[in-house]
Amino acid sequence: MTTYQDIKSGRRLTWTGIVIAVAVSLAVASFTGEEGTVLTAMAFFALMALPAALAYLALDRRPSLLTAAAMAALLQTVLLLTSGLGFLQLIPAILWYLAGQRRPRPAAAPRWATWGRPLLAAASLLPLLVMFVHLDPECTTTDADGTVVSSGVDASAPSGWGFGFGTSGSTSTDSDGVTRSCTSNTVRPWESALSLVVSAAIVGLAVRWPTSNQLVDRSQPVMSSGRLA
Repeated sequence: MTTYQDIKSGRRLTWTGIVIAVAVSLAVASFTGEEGTVLTAMAFFALMALPAALAYLALDRRPSLLTAAAMAALLQTVLLLTSGLGFLQLIPAILWYLAGQRRPRPAAAPRWATWGRPLLAAASLLPLLVMFVHLDPECTTTDADGTVVSSGVDASAPSGWGFGFGTSGSTSTDSDGVTRSCTSNTVRPWESALSLVVSAAIVGLAVRWPTSNQLVDRSQPVMSSGRLA
């Protein structure tokens, strides 16, 4: 396989991974939208699509970002392994790794990329942490005719600031057909909005990742009056 074919094959693998990652993000957002609000669904889509955003930026003269995208997808896979469709993020992670291996030479990267890429990948988990760092337990009651009413805070569950991902809950039904469902951590609109802001900030950091052209320019000696400066 020629160098051109290797590069073309790598781009195909990258795009395939992006499409799969976006599809997974949409599926997760659709599921969370049924359980919560539209804002919550948007926040979940944004955080799940962060690895895809990094991979897309890698195609724009930032090839070393592809490793960060694979790392981010892998971290999300590990964290959300038992949570719905999160485990499917492993597929784009593998595809982006294979795409990186198709390069004819190592991707140009800044000197600080060794620690910069893992930190950027780890940052992809921050939007999820923001949504669940404040515990908001809540119960809802569903009458026999299907009417759903919020019955307030679950006094048996801890509230306030905490540390952890995800929720737990319980459901009980009495003899009259009334169902009471309680969750340990409801995602509030302000938490979803803050999560979206954090996701946007991470993409903003990735956009500032040096391009190959910038790295080449910095490596060239500076000339002044025909002499090396």
